[in-house]
Amino acid sequence: MIKFLLLAVFILSALPTLASEPLKIGLLPIEDSVPFYIAEKEKLYARENLQVELIPFQSALERDSALAAGAIDGAIDDPIGAILFDKGQGRLKITSICLGEKPAEGVFAILAAPGSDLMSVNDLKGVEIAVSNSTIIEYVTDRILIQQGFKTGEIKKLEVVKMPIRMQMLLSNAVKAATLPEPLTSIAVGKGARVLVSDATSAESLSQTIIVFRSEVLKEHKTEIAAFFRAYTGAVQAINSDPEKFRALFVDKSRIPPFLAKTYPIPVFPLPAPFSPALYEPVMTWLTAKQLVANIPYTTMVAIDFMNGRN
Repeated sequence: MIKFLLLAVFILSALPTLASEPLKIGLLPIEDSVPFYIAEKEKLYARENLQVELIPFQSALERDSALAAGAIDGAIDDPIGAILFDKGQGRLKITSICLGEKPAEGVFAILAAPGSDLMSVNDLKGVEIAVSNSTIIEYVTDRILIQQGFKTGEIKKLEVVKMPIRMQMLLSNAVKAATLPEPLTSIAVGKGARVLVSDATSAESLSQTIIVFRSEVLKEHKTEIAAFFRAYTGAVQAINSDPEKFRALFVDKSRIPPFLAKTYPIPVFPLPAPFSPALYEPVMTWLTAKQLVANIPYTTMVAIDFMNGRN
């Protein structure tokens, strides 16, 4: 009997680890979150013998508070937000790209209000553009306009923190221009706003979303993290091979309004991969130029070998 029990313990220990507590992932109501829900719907986490709890947040502030409190293990984020949250303290690491490996993914745009006289990107010189300061929104705005030949002094910004309010101010002509992500860009265009310039036309990706995990979770749950990314990979492959199969889920989780539900383009998601130095370095250059952080080495913020149960 004792030999049998020892054999059973040995066999169980050789099986993939099922965490006693679920891996808790914080998500925002954006299209970038959809693969996480697909992995749940298609039972890909269960296939990896992994418990995952997807926790929705209505704002990045709420998500960051949960990360700081250790209430969630990982989250969807953007590189500006992640770096400003951590500031080189080692509390979290950027693991994988989510959307934004290529310019066409996760598009941001600078739009003109329906009643404004702005007709081209050059008309934005000296015009206040509604943004949220020290965020991916401001970063993309600066980079888009500098690529268009603007000098720093010609870029004027007005802080409007909450994106829905920013969009409503644009549509009501309370501001002449604003920077918005998808699907808010498409919603605003459907209500009369005009896209003056988009990062989709850039030669390089200017905006990304990423997956972050708290550093202690990466160290203590390597097997579970590797299993999580196998499931996430399966979800990305599923959505890319048959996006229409998941349109209803996409519309629900991304808050796509009814008038766009049937036509809104479902993005092609990249397979999980480490956030590259080519994407990291421009972000750090912008942050240090604005004196928001001191220079933080790439290896301090970015995890490399997370998908293999190492790092």
